[in-house]
This record gives sequence, structure tokens and C-alpha cells, in this order.
Amino acid sequence: MQWTIGECTQDGVATLGGIVCLIRNLLTPLPAIIALAALAMVIMAGIRLVSAGADPKAYASAMQTFQWAIIGLILLSGAWLILILIERFTGATVTQFGIPQ
Repeated sequence: MQWTIGECTQDGVATLGGIVCLIRNLLTPLPAIIALAALAMVIMAGIRLVSAGADPKAYASAMQTFQWAIIGLILLSGAWLILILIERFTGATVTQFGIPQ
């Protein structure tokens, strides 16, 4: 994570530009956090599948959690791929989150 202090403060005092820095610092790690949450859901679903035993309701619930986690990972990957393709074809930096100044 990059902290761009030069544009966020002036003489050690926070400026309105600090709001831009705050939003950028919150949005930058967001895709990685979403991917980690989906991975945690896959692991949790796997544990629930193993511990479901012969209970069909527990198995169905764990399988549904697993399916939604995989769907989330696929959607995140697809959205990121679309952003990368837009960036490559147009040259616009759409993967660098933040508010343009």
C-alpha cells in the first residue's frame, strides 16, 4: 500500500486532498480482501462438507456455500479481467483506484 503523504498534507496539516488519499487507500486493497473472503468461504464450506456426515440438510447448505463462493471468485476474476482488458486496449489506468484530480 502506498501512502502518498505529499499530496495529503501541507506543512504537516491534513488538507482536503486527504479525503482523496483516504478513499484511494480504502479502495486499493478491496479486490484482494474480496478474494480472501471468498477463499475463506471455500475453506469453511469444505469443513462443513466434511463434518456434514449423513445429514442431507447440512450437506446441501455446505454445498450451496461452496457454490456461491466459487461464483463470487469467478465474478471477481471476470470483473478484474475486463478492467485489465480495458486498460490494455485504451491505455486508461482503470485498475488504479482513486478520485482523479
